[in-house]
Amino acid sequence: MPASRTPTAASLILRGSLITLRRKCGRPGCRCARGELHTTPALSYSVGGVTQMVMLHDAAIPVVQAALARYQRAQALLERQVQASVTALRAQMAREKAAARRERQ
Repeated sequence: MPASRTPTAASLILRGSLITLRRKCGRPGCRCARGELHTTPALSYSVGGVTQMVMLHDAAIPVVQAALARYQRAQALLERQVQASVTALRAQMAREKAAARRERQ
């Protein structure tokens, strides 16, 4: 992506969940072999029913949390707009039905 089009942290909107992956690395002498698993933060999201993940650095966690919150706010706003539109459509249909009844009389 060209530098002029690189999104800023404040403009990111992400859908998904912030998760922590826990795993063993496989080295026999590592602490994870004794049960102290390695942890990695990740963004988990679904595309076409397939779960995808983006591994994150600790410094990215606040940026991702803020982007997830922006998505939730945008989704809530869209839902309010949809409900208002349905209400307006119902009112319009009722007005048209009433006008048609008046014309028949």
